[in-house]
Amino acid sequence: MIVPETAHLDPDTPNIARIYDYYLGGAFNLPADRERAAVIKSVLPGMEMLARFNRGFLRRSVAFMVERGITQFLDLGSGLPTAGNTHEVAQALAPDAKVVYVDYEPVAVALGRRILRNNPNAVMVEADARRVDALFADPAVRDVLDLTRPLGIMMTGVMVFVGDHEDPVGLMKAYRDVCTPGSYIALSQLTDEQADPETKVQVHAMVEAYKGVIEQLYVRDRAGVEALFDGLTLVEPGVTLMPEWQPHPDTDIPTGSPAHHLGYAAVGRVD
Repeated sequence: MIVPETAHLDPDTPNIARIYDYYLGGAFNLPADRERAAVIKSVLPGMEMLARFNRGFLRRSVAFMVERGITQFLDLGSGLPTAGNTHEVAQALAPDAKVVYVDYEPVAVALGRRILRNNPNAVMVEADARRVDALFADPAVRDVLDLTRPLGIMMTGVMVFVGDHEDPVGLMKAYRDVCTPGSYIALSQLTDEQADPETKVQVHAMVEAYKGVIEQLYVRDRAGVEALFDGLTLVEPGVTLMPEWQPHPDTDIPTGSPAHHLGYAAVGRVD
């Protein structure tokens, strides 16, 4: 276990970024995080697999973008930059690739800055992804990203925290409008649309189990996810289940896991 010292650290309070790090097999988590993760997994046994499906989609979509010339990324609601995150994938393929991680959680930001302290091309910014104008006014964002060039925006899991009352379609449009043509936006979203009745119950129990760590999680159906991509050109295969978005040919997808049906994913291009 590796937990950098920080003034924001409360070892007795579970933290969503550290819980997610634990699901992914990372080292930046504490006993309180692991205890809450155990509670969540007790009500949704596929939670860890769901997190890994989400991270797998992130890795594949980052590689897809780099192969198309994208060398700068904005990762929204990123959590901790560990366990095969955006900068690791992008910089392995393009060593000069630049990444701005964004999270509004002080714990995630403090730990993230420690993790990235020796990486000159990756920074962690404390900001609310729902406040687009304020985010792009941040000097750290302006210093790293060149908005006259195509950008890769990662929204892998961030919309699960944005309710319909917060206008998620308008939020996506705001990010799309910042991008130059040739940019891409990758998005994943929790769903229970294709889940069996037992798993649907487990998903809603999991949402309840997260309370006290975060305010609320939101699920969406395929139509709701497709609406988020209005004005973007969807990359094949469009909106699909997370592990089925351009899987590597030699990947054995565990279709028998209930988690297989619990996340939609898609990548859209700005034309």
